[in-house]
Amino acid sequence: MKLSFDEMRNRSQLPTRRWVGCLLSLDPGHTTGYAVWSAKEDSVQLVEAGHLSTWTNADIRPEQIQDILTRYKISHAVMETYQVYEWKSQDHSWSQIPTIQVIGCIKTLCLQHHVSYTAQTAQVAKQFCTDERLTEWGFYRPGFRHARDAIRHGCYFLLFQK
Repeated sequence: MKLSFDEMRNRSQLPTRRWVGCLLSLDPGHTTGYAVWSAKEDSVQLVEAGHLSTWTNADIRPEQIQDILTRYKISHAVMETYQVYEWKSQDHSWSQIPTIQVIGCIKTLCLQHHVSYTAQTAQVAKQFCTDERLTEWGFYRPGFRHARDAIRHGCYFLLFQK
């Protein structure tokens, strides 16, 4: 779906600055949600979104991310960051913490493809880019929870990046 920046901003009363390029937004984990964006001066288009199986049998599977970085001329990647919170530390006891390994793999692939990257917290994207907003903008994808989170990160970056 193609939506003008002005439509997104007018519906949300957002600032007028624009980021231009091909953006890859990611929600990394066992299943990694992804979204590819084409952002121009006057519009933003969600080109592709979906799920990638990036962790199977205690091993990282980077080939699908590699494929996206090869198929599109990605200018920048934005991904959800991951922290081990004190109250969740017991849950990570003896864990390989796959999400952190997947994030490291994504960062390495970005470096190999000369793609800059940033990270943002889940809360910042989810609080602003609610399901209602995604629906209003035409970006809601039923049944693709991780892809929706990647879309949230892309929307937030495109609207508020510095």
